[in-house]
Amino acid sequence: MEKSYIWTLATRVFHWLLALFILLSFITSDIDDFLNYHVIVGYAVLILIFYRIVWGIIGPKFSQFKDFPLSKKNVKEFLSNMFNSEQKYVGHNPMASYVMISMFLIIFLIILTGAIAFGIEEGKGIFSSFKTGILGKNELFEDIHEILSNLLIVLIVAHLSGVLFDKIFHKKHETLKSIFSGYKKTKYLESVELNIFQKIVATTFLILFITFLIYSFINPENILLG
Repeated sequence: MEKSYIWTLATRVFHWLLALFILLSFITSDIDDFLNYHVIVGYAVLILIFYRIVWGIIGPKFSQFKDFPLSKKNVKEFLSNMFNSEQKYVGHNPMASYVMISMFLIIFLIILTGAIAFGIEEGKGIFSSFKTGILGKNELFEDIHEILSNLLIVLIVAHLSGVLFDKIFHKKHETLKSIFSGYKKTKYLESVELNIFQKIVATTFLILFITFLIYSFINPENILLG
């Protein structure tokens, strides 16, 4: 088997930043004194999701959405051969692709409903006007926000279960290890590398992400929090 560079540094940094900030969002969710931090974390996650959408269009081969095998044929084929040690999917398999897309959609809705609930209950953020509108004192969006958050936990468990399954039944491909190193064992050499445009886009988003965090902590009365 060949050792192929599948996940570039830009993809891996996104993955671990998203995992870290989702964890932070749950840690800060039930502590009133951390509400502003919870909101900052939420918008930081939104930047990461927006980056991943862009990356799914202009990124390297295995990070692109068009590489996701989403057809019914691919799903049936994968399910019927999922215990086979030989796997044809170098990047995301069909089930992992559906879980990932579902996670992105749910995360976006969590952030949206959270921002609306923040406006209704606290009179802050971009939806602050909702506090005095017809939605004032309405807990609907907070309830939806919580339901979606629980659904995200289910998807995270599904994702981790898939990684564990791959570790047990497709061990030789070293999928889990590739999340750290970027390298995966493949039948043929499938390595990717970033071009200058992709490097510029990834660097720009990282700078935007860091700048947002610094600005939000320095200026807590900005439009998103005040």
